[in-house]
Amino acid sequence: MNTFHLQPAIQVCKDKFISRIEFLSLLRTYNCFCEDKKNLQLTYSDNNGKIVLEGVLDISWGVHQPIRLQINDEKPIPLPKVIQSSDVTMNKRGMTRWGEFDNLYNIAELEEEAVPEGKEQETTQQLVFETSTLKPKRNQEPTSGNLIRTKSDASLVKMRVKDQAAKKAQRNRFSINGHFYNYKTSIFTPMKGSVTNVRINSRLTTQEVIALLLQKFKIENDPNDFALYVVHASEEKKKLTDTAFPLWERLLHGPSRKIVKIFLMDKDAEEISTDVAQYIKFEFPILKAILQKLNEEEEKYIRNTQLRYKVERRFLCQQLQRLRLVRAETSV
Repeated sequence: MNTFHLQPAIQVCKDKFISRIEFLSLLRTYNCFCEDKKNLQLTYSDNNGKIVLEGVLDISWGVHQPIRLQINDEKPIPLPKVIQSSDVTMNKRGMTRWGEFDNLYNIAELEEEAVPEGKEQETTQQLVFETSTLKPKRNQEPTSGNLIRTKSDASLVKMRVKDQAAKKAQRNRFSINGHFYNYKTSIFTPMKGSVTNVRINSRLTTQEVIALLLQKFKIENDPNDFALYVVHASEEKKKLTDTAFPLWERLLHGPSRKIVKIFLMDKDAEEISTDVAQYIKFEFPILKAILQKLNEEEEKYIRNTQLRYKVERRFLCQQLQRLRLVRAETSV
């Protein structure tokens, strides 16, 4: 006897179960279809009879409301206003890099305090700069340990720090179809039908997948404002419940994205039934003729109902009149 018949069925949604044989067949078909794209193939693990799928889920953008990208990826670490000499980190060139301290006028003093007395002359030479704003003579030694920096130097340092922070933020972000974070375009609507993906497992529910997707792209919108919809090639559109498992839905509907796609849409998006979806791709004259035909059938059905009502009403009135006559004769 085949051992698969003795194993329990697999729960793919709240009220649906499939057998192990059916599951393996679906998985084999899915992975064969994605043979050219190994990253889209699904894997599974069997934990005490419970099957857990894992893989990449393609999700198409279909939202109408604008999405808001986060300005900061991480909370900035506050720097102390006064930095003690013990907090200064030295390397071969003296300071680690410009921009790590708030008070730019005390950098030279901090370096001088951190260097031993025997190397004071060497440190003084390191603090001599030749820039467009600072041009001290090489044969002159500074009268004090503080090197007065002009406002332009401080501004350049701050601009350099901001550029480095912006580049770091860009490296930490995923682009939404090539759209990286930009302060001026941080609020925008993704192009309808553009595809993104997120790696999940079959234990994640619809709301958890939405939250994970928004977290991946640093989106501030509330996950409860969105929902996942299964959209067929026939334009049939069905909303996934909050407790559904999107990865199981993807496996059950097959691997072809041309037949079935999963869209991220606004939560109040309207569903489209199969009966309505079959008329969507028709041309306008054909739809108009179909609508006229439906109106004629509706009017015909209403006339027949009204006629049947009149016949029944006439019959009931006749029966009531006969009963009245019988009662009148018996009373006399």
